[in-house]
Amino acid sequence: MRLVMSAGVWVLLGIAQAQDLHREQVYWDTLDANGNLTGGRVDMLTPVKGSVTSVQPALVTTLTPFLVAPNPANRVDLVIVGDGYQSAQLGTYATQAAGIATNFFNKEPYLTYKPLFLVHRVDVVSVDSGVDNDPAQGIQRNTALDMGYWCNGIDRLLCVDVTKAYQFANNAPDVDLVLALANSSTYGGAGYPSNDLATSAAGNGAALEIVRHEFGHALGNLADEYDYGGPATYTGGEPGAPNSSKLTSSAMLAALAKWYRWLGINNAAFDGLVSTFEGSSYSQFGVYRPTNNSLMRSLDRPFNLPSAESIIIEIYKLVDPIDDSTPTGVTLNGSETLFVTPVAPTGNPLAIQWYLNGNPIVGATGTTLSLPSLSLGACAAIVSVTVVDNTTMVKDETKRAQFMTESRSWSILPSSAFTTLCPLSPNSAGPGASIQGLGSNSLAANSLQLLAINCPPQVNGIFFFGTTQTQTPLGNGVRCAGGSIFRFPITQTNLFGDATQTVNLQSLPGGAIIQPGDTRFFQFWFRDIPGGGSGTNLSNTLRVQFCP
Repeated sequence: MRLVMSAGVWVLLGIAQAQDLHREQVYWDTLDANGNLTGGRVDMLTPVKGSVTSVQPALVTTLTPFLVAPNPANRVDLVIVGDGYQSAQLGTYATQAAGIATNFFNKEPYLTYKPLFLVHRVDVVSVDSGVDNDPAQGIQRNTALDMGYWCNGIDRLLCVDVTKAYQFANNAPDVDLVLALANSSTYGGAGYPSNDLATSAAGNGAALEIVRHEFGHALGNLADEYDYGGPATYTGGEPGAPNSSKLTSSAMLAALAKWYRWLGINNAAFDGLVSTFEGSSYSQFGVYRPTNNSLMRSLDRPFNLPSAESIIIEIYKLVDPIDDSTPTGVTLNGSETLFVTPVAPTGNPLAIQWYLNGNPIVGATGTTLSLPSLSLGACAAIVSVTVVDNTTMVKDETKRAQFMTESRSWSILPSSAFTTLCPLSPNSAGPGASIQGLGSNSLAANSLQLLAINCPPQVNGIFFFGTTQTQTPLGNGVRCAGGSIFRFPITQTNLFGDATQTVNLQSLPGGAIIQPGDTRFFQFWFRDIPGGGSGTNLSNTLRVQFCP
């Protein structure tokens, strides 16, 4: 059963909620007796997008040449489903779907952004051939998607059961857009913006242009720019669509609203001069369109620049600018070479900039960055990369920053931050105690901790540090921390022979002060009576170079 209602007739609210439906304005378009594009909008009950998760099994094919994608999950997945095709007609359907899938991308902005799409065809088999009310009203057919003309009493409004369309589309690896093709040559189509779905008659000579126009609605959230089908003078509020406005050029510029950034730009490839041309949204007066005669007004025309911008932004709401990169979330040691793989619009390579601690690295604008070339020394650092699409088809810098820009970052803690030196001295518990540094060598972070392991259990000891390196016998071990010596309070090893010491770099023993760039040598002295000799021993030494 098709989810459509006659104008003004609605199911009870409780039923709508139970089926997870909502009221949607669906666009429809046709040609008048003079061949001019005309149409309008109707209210329908349709499923809330994403609420249809069930699948009607069917064969799915990812169409060439869209197979090559570094990260297939990071693409706009356009899924084509057909209705009114019997099993013997699937070859015809496949040819029609391939023609649309290939040629759809021959017009901007799709020409540039074709690599950001994957197109899938789902082979849907119907009992009957054709769709409802075609070629005449009253003809009913048993088809898989319940497509038909005369939807809501409008002859060329070609509707589809949105639930069934998504149930079949869900066979694809992912679904972002759905195109429902009817096995018909009768002109017709519809755009369902909130469901990202469009319909078209696959056998009509204008099918390709219908699909582009309907996805102007369904993907770009664009309004119709023709000026008939409604009241002569527009009396509504400011249209929500980005390509329709009540504002004149001067008012638009003063308010910094709608397509004000494009005013005065004249590009023949995008329908020429951008201004405010009176007549849009089905009315002749009181409402304006950006250019004289774009695809949202007439078929076989280009999109205007404000409309192309809206479509590109919507594409980037579904696709991240970065396809792949060195994995984030792990601490690197500074020996690695990082990489980033941006998406690749045709003829429009995305801009790349690498940063060190928030500052741009001069000349680092490629897809890789060698960390050793940064000469980080022992200091921790944050390396990041920002990728942005700087296409001239977008002028809204806020939207560019929000949707067309992506950054990733990595924490670098060079292995040279903590190094050990001095020989291990055997003790009564084993081959020798060793010292480790935990946390950071950053003075600002102030998170340094010392850990001594493999000491005798439950003995007293003292962590200490010196300003220079030496090698002097002491007790049963070797003292390698020299120069000025500073001692922490007495501590005790635990049952496992471990000892820890938190180092407050803001309040060091003996009033010691450590500055960025200073190096200090930490060691652990402990009593070891069973070890013989002097009854004391030392761990090896931890060398720490401190950073800001």
